[in-house]
Amino acid sequence: MATKKPAPKKAAAKAAPGMISESELSELSYPDAPKIVTKSVPGPKSKKMWTEALKFESPTRVGGYYLPFVWEEALGATIRDPDGNVFVDLTGGLGTNNTGHTHPKVVETIIRQAPKLMHTLDMVNPPELELSKALAKIMPGKLKNNCFTCYATSGSAAIEIAIKYAKYLTKRPEIIAFQGAYHGIYNGSLALTTSYHYRAGYGPFMPGVTHLPYAYCYRCFAGLSYPSCGMACAKYADDTVNGPYTGVYEPAAVIVETFQGEGGYLVPPAEFYPMIRELCDKAGALMIVDEIQCGFGRSGKMWAIEHYGVTPDIVVWGKGVGGDQPLTGVSVDAKYHDMLDGGSQPATFVGNALSCAVGCTNIEIMTDPQDNLIGRAAAVGEEMLEKMRAGMEKSPVIGEVRGKGFYLSMEIVKDKKTREPADGNVIMQIQGEMLAKGYVSFVCGRNGNVFRLMPPLTTPKEYFATAVDTLLATIKSHEAELTA
Repeated sequence: MATKKPAPKKAAAKAAPGMISESELSELSYPDAPKIVTKSVPGPKSKKMWTEALKFESPTRVGGYYLPFVWEEALGATIRDPDGNVFVDLTGGLGTNNTGHTHPKVVETIIRQAPKLMHTLDMVNPPELELSKALAKIMPGKLKNNCFTCYATSGSAAIEIAIKYAKYLTKRPEIIAFQGAYHGIYNGSLALTTSYHYRAGYGPFMPGVTHLPYAYCYRCFAGLSYPSCGMACAKYADDTVNGPYTGVYEPAAVIVETFQGEGGYLVPPAEFYPMIRELCDKAGALMIVDEIQCGFGRSGKMWAIEHYGVTPDIVVWGKGVGGDQPLTGVSVDAKYHDMLDGGSQPATFVGNALSCAVGCTNIEIMTDPQDNLIGRAAAVGEEMLEKMRAGMEKSPVIGEVRGKGFYLSMEIVKDKKTREPADGNVIMQIQGEMLAKGYVSFVCGRNGNVFRLMPPLTTPKEYFATAVDTLLATIKSHEAELTA
């Protein structure tokens, strides 16, 4: 039988004006997490369900294949499994639950909206219209109150829409993407994604895609160091897109994850995106930013691209906006509105009234000036990054720590001088030990050697700090294996 979640208590006194207090945040999660009550993880009930799932469900699911964990309940920054173990969620639902799991305001919205209307066959409905207006108000730069939105039900689907729009608007066939990219797993989106594991056996893919080096400063494609590199990656991109005899002939768009996710949780230098914006303008190509994982407050700003002071033509968003409901979309510069063919993008389940109502509530939570979750993410994230930097200085295997807000990572290496990646098998063992200690986490990176920390923005600082300390200690206990 499912355990009843504790009812949120009345708001506690705030620690400071314009910032949600730690006591308020603690009310949004299970107390005393993590709490492991079984002799091993997964426990017997979870193990039974896990075994049955492997039999009756597809093995292609990433989360359901690599991490032997079963979700039964979740609250705020915490998760409870069928055995009664309580975990701290360092994945944020894989960057989705920015406002936390089952936020009381979201639950209230679902209870209020569900009896009225849910499915609409992509027809106009009050929550959808309200969400479209709310999204326009929070878009970056010149897109603010100057854009229109097309909805989708997954990140991959939203990327497909962005590709279609770019080709239709420019009447050009090519898309420029970046090495290390993850933009989804459908036909067009998978052509943009570069991981061998996701692509192997599924080709051929959409033609006309060129992949360029991303701003991965720790592993510069040219072997240079920032800032003396002169932004060689961005210059190479410009030469490829705008130069002669490069193989690129009619680029419709340049699409890029503002902060790269699966490729290693990478944050480009300040000069990168102004240069990408410039090369797009020079080429007559649209600039598309994929903010699905790094957007909606996670970076310490509403959208990660705001750290760079440029305005893209298209923002692809998802995950955090819907939170506990599947909701993604593409928001496009208003000047392109009348250039699209009316009724050419049918989709049965998009604009779902329940999901849109939840999206509106999540925007209200994220933009509440009294709670200031985004400002808190920036401040607490910097504290956690400093803690990670201190651990890096003492460690022979932590090669680099990076990130902004609640979008942080540490790259583990065999040798800090050569930067040879650590053994992925040992990394997975550490991930398993973190689970046994009560922390749900996922690794990433081109070599599978990057620990990423992306908990809900409502995570109590104590939970986050203890998680970082635990990860550092667990890595330290495996130094001999990692350097062998």
